[in-house]
Amino acid sequence: MNESITIENVEPLKVASINYEGILKGANKFFPKIFKSIKGQNNGAPFFNYYFFDKNNQMAKIELCVPTNEIPNNNSIESKTIKGGLFLCKTHKGSYSNLQKSYEELTIYAEEHNLKLSTPWREIFVKGPGLFLKGNEDNYITLIQIPILEE
Repeated sequence: MNESITIENVEPLKVASINYEGILKGANKFFPKIFKSIKGQNNGAPFFNYYFFDKNNQMAKIELCVPTNEIPNNNSIESKTIKGGLFLCKTHKGSYSNLQKSYEELTIYAEEHNLKLSTPWREIFVKGPGLFLKGNEDNYITLIQIPILEE
């Protein structure tokens, strides 16, 4: 059993969000637009809400989300509440290029415990690159949360 994997009850979360469909690497450039629309008034770490991801060609259908109680002042940014529930969770430490290993551990855990997983899943960027400086990738912290289908 992997001690770093947990099952958590996650509360619904009010966010400012924008949809993105394309190569995953291009998605980050939209976070500044969201932060600007809420005047920097976030109350949590930004995250990707994944609906689809093809690891072969890096194409994704995601929602970029920033937790906030602020109403965005930009019509292309939506204010909404993201659903909570039971999630399979793992904190990934290190480079984004190694995230796949954490996903493999989560998949194995789910199979061993007969858990059925769903979408959208989240990558919460607890600690990552800054706006101007990339920082040390070994110090990045990403919380992965995958919804568990409740029967």
